[in-house]
Amino acid sequence: MTNRRMLALLLAGLLTAGALTACGSTEDKPETNIPNAENGETVQETEPETEPDPFADTDFGGQSLRINSSNDFTDATNAHRFIAGSGEMNGEIVNDAVYKRNEDVQELLNITLEITPSEWMYSNANTQIEKIVLAGDSQFDIVANDIMCLAKLTPKAYFHSVKDTGILDFDKSYWYGDAIRDLEFVPGAMYMLLGDYFTDSLASAHVLYYNKSLIADHMGDAAYVQNIILDGKWTVDEMITLTEELTVDTNGDGTLAEGDQFGYTVIGAWGPMIPVLMGFDVQFIDNADGTVKYCFNNERSVKILEKLNALYWGNGTLPKTKKGDADDLRQKFANAETVFVGYLRLCDLEEMRDIEFGVGLAPYPKLDLEQDGYVSSLHDTSEVGAVLVTTPEEQLPFVFTCLEVLGRETSKTVIPAYYEDALKVKYVGGAEDAAMIDLIHDSITSPFAVAYNGVLGDFLLAKCFLTPLGAKQTDFASAYAKNEAAGQKTLDKVLTEFEESLAQAK
Repeated sequence: MTNRRMLALLLAGLLTAGALTACGSTEDKPETNIPNAENGETVQETEPETEPDPFADTDFGGQSLRINSSNDFTDATNAHRFIAGSGEMNGEIVNDAVYKRNEDVQELLNITLEITPSEWMYSNANTQIEKIVLAGDSQFDIVANDIMCLAKLTPKAYFHSVKDTGILDFDKSYWYGDAIRDLEFVPGAMYMLLGDYFTDSLASAHVLYYNKSLIADHMGDAAYVQNIILDGKWTVDEMITLTEELTVDTNGDGTLAEGDQFGYTVIGAWGPMIPVLMGFDVQFIDNADGTVKYCFNNERSVKILEKLNALYWGNGTLPKTKKGDADDLRQKFANAETVFVGYLRLCDLEEMRDIEFGVGLAPYPKLDLEQDGYVSSLHDTSEVGAVLVTTPEEQLPFVFTCLEVLGRETSKTVIPAYYEDALKVKYVGGAEDAAMIDLIHDSITSPFAVAYNGVLGDFLLAKCFLTPLGAKQTDFASAYAKNEAAGQKTLDKVLTEFEESLAQAK
């Protein structure tokens, strides 16, 4: 059974057995005898076991971990907020959790966190990082910045490999292990880090929001969508059916137009449709045998382009709003002018506190029931981490240990605070919405295309899927054939660059 299938079962258990969470489990706890207050008999009570911290005796003697974190607010999300915060306690729950995490890790490992903000934009972050590396400047160990910018630098081996370090445990839930492995373009080139410490990976994940009240009115059950998701049956066909059934000509003029109630609303066929496409779990390259080749010219991709067209151009979708921005999408959703709203991210829930109806959140649908699990897409400006190659190799055990502990402690402090305060999970919908966020958290598994689409000349997303989608074309084979030669040429060039840089690094 895959991790994602197991997750669905666990979530289903969470929703049906919430009382166990409230009362606590007795599993793996030692028993102690205490008197029963009612009849004086001895009864068994359990106490939690505390395992020794494997890092308890680690002492780095005050050594500094130097981090450059993005403080760019131009694209909705921000790494620095979760890595450094304000640098002091200020009464804001998430900020104070960040502060506590940093203090706890500094004390546990006897280190100093030196965090420097940068305001590089997605258009120049890669060139700024490249300048640091080419100058041999070792002022930073770690950079946190846009995934597409870091991806542009990986063929040049500007980062240390994070594969098989013996310290970073990508099987832990606070690392997005599948996503990290998905970004290994060629064997040995595992450079980018995604996980709870790089909290922007979660905050910037694309999420489908829906109006629970309208779902309840139509289906008789506000949990209808949620139940389909947990049953593993949330497919694009289910979504298309719902969007068409829930579209209403509210002014009765016989024409569907902006201002009517649509089933699904987005702001174009490019960015808003990327998370739909990513949700179909496309494998773009195959590098299993040590060679790298495109592997998505198949019947599955034919079906994907057809379904993208059916959803985007269907009767239930408003494909583009007049204002065409995220603020407009949130406003239309708040006004109940759409049942589902696309393109928005998990952090947008922070802006929905004044919405009066129940806000549902969901992963993007599967292509079909044959698909193994849900996939939640990052944005190409989601901010992830990497270890700069200018950091001396003898320093890597120190850096990796710090990252491992920072990830672990983030999952204990920052993530719960972000759920309950910034996202207002308890206010919005309690355990059910928390379960959906957990599902989204654990389905950030396949970011390869959003990271490397630009590196590969837009061949993966635009030329083969989104450009024909915008032109109402459903012939994937023609689109692929038209762009195959250029796509292969670009791939060969990138592979050569990887090969040369990896050989030089040995």
